[in-house]
Amino acid sequence: MKESTTELLKKFERDYEVYVDATDALTYWIIHARIPKSHEEELHHLHKGKKYVSGPNQDGNVLILPDPAISDAYLVESWGKMESFDDFVKKALASILSDKNAADAGEEEACGSSCG
Repeated sequence: MKESTTELLKKFERDYEVYVDATDALTYWIIHARIPKSHEEELHHLHKGKKYVSGPNQDGNVLILPDPAISDAYLVESWGKMESFDDFVKKALASILSDKNAADAGEEEACGSSCG
């Protein structure tokens, strides 16, 4: 992982209170995000986990587990060409931010390109 990507992850965590763990293995990539649930009356934000899994040989396909702690449900999205783990991180952060903004606006969780 490039140093600029590490800095991007740290900045994302600070700016949005979304905690992100990134794993760059030889044959797979994983992003696990803990996205705050929006509840204005509460003192502490509750966080919901979301996991993104892909790899260098997946042709842009990403396995998304919307709440891996409580469900085995998953969906698959195509994010286009990703040549490196750093590309995967950038696209995952964009998806995470979209979900967070939808939750903050009181909308249902965004579902990316899998919605019909």
